[in-house]
Amino acid sequence: MQGPSVKKLIASKMSRDAVPSGGGLADAIAFLTDSEKIRSGAKKATEWVNAAIQAVRDAAEPNPYKNADDETIAGMILKQIEAKKGKP
Repeated sequence: MQGPSVKKLIASKMSRDAVPSGGGLADAIAFLTDSEKIRSGAKKATEWVNAAIQAVRDAAEPNPYKNADDETIAGMILKQIEAKKGKP
């Protein structure tokens, strides 16, 4: 079962993939009105999130997240994304 941070990270990845750099509303509408694109996007984003979480776990020592659960790691990744956007 996915917690709220994992779900938010999946949604974040889906939105970045659905609307490419330089894209806009038309790209978002095209994505959201095609159930196959939504299904495929969710699958790819979930796989990406799982791989990202595993990569954090497998990082070299010292690694404070080596034994952390998925929710904790996803939360840390989300905080890093927000920090890069310039948000607290």
